[in-house]
Amino acid sequence: MWLYINDKYVELEKASISPFDRGFLFSDGIYEVIRYYPDHGFFQTDAHLNRMLYGLEQLRIRQIDVALVKRIIGELLSKNGHSTAQAIAYVQVTRGSYYPRQHFFPPASTAPTLLISTSPFKPDIEEIEQGVRVLLEKDIRWSRCDLKTIALLPNILSRQNAVEEHACETIWARDGFITEGTHTNFCAVRNGTLRTPPRSSHILSGITRQVVLNICSDLKIPTEETSIGESELREMDECMIIGTTTEITPVVKINDLVIGKGAPGEITRRIQREFYAAIAPAL
Repeated sequence: MWLYINDKYVELEKASISPFDRGFLFSDGIYEVIRYYPDHGFFQTDAHLNRMLYGLEQLRIRQIDVALVKRIIGELLSKNGHSTAQAIAYVQVTRGSYYPRQHFFPPASTAPTLLISTSPFKPDIEEIEQGVRVLLEKDIRWSRCDLKTIALLPNILSRQNAVEEHACETIWARDGFITEGTHTNFCAVRNGTLRTPPRSSHILSGITRQVVLNICSDLKIPTEETSIGESELREMDECMIIGTTTEITPVVKINDLVIGKGAPGEITRRIQREFYAAIAPAL
């Protein structure tokens, strides 16, 4: 498999970074995952890369050449033979490598480290069709969750809990209100209205989240970007987790709480149908 690291394509077996790279030492970086559909190409590329630019600006890391990244992910897709089926592109930028190790920024002349890869991806059709169980845990992350940083240890621990409990995902609550999942946004439906937590520093503004809101607008489904209390979950008719890799996945159980009738709901199905009609009609 081929990767792109700092101005050159290299084979995976020959790829390396400095042990003093700040991504390795401090998780000092930003990343994006972009979905590829063979019938439609890369999905929402500009939205993903614009979000990356925002994250780099907030962390004061030198900006990347978006046009270059677009060209590289296309070339890697071809070089790796990933263009005939679904795949994902991974793009990561760190503050770069600098010795000696220090907690403050290195000199401005320090070049960021750019890593790009592609890999095949197979969606879990059974989960999307039948719905999933998720866990609910306390959100213990920092207060800049609007940045898609590579500092993902809380996400890893909560996702591992889900794996060990035979659940699909873990969603979080902060101060009694739902925020998001370890790699997903959260939506719920009550009395025909789709609700999702509002944009804030406590959630990542998901690309698929915005796509879902746009679909609801097209389908005349009322939406509210509003707080969802933990205590309100038992009143919801439908729930779903949404994201680049999960797409629109129905949630039929949260911990031991059965959502609605314990099966994917009508509005979830309508959103799924519209999503797949536009993005991946061959599925």
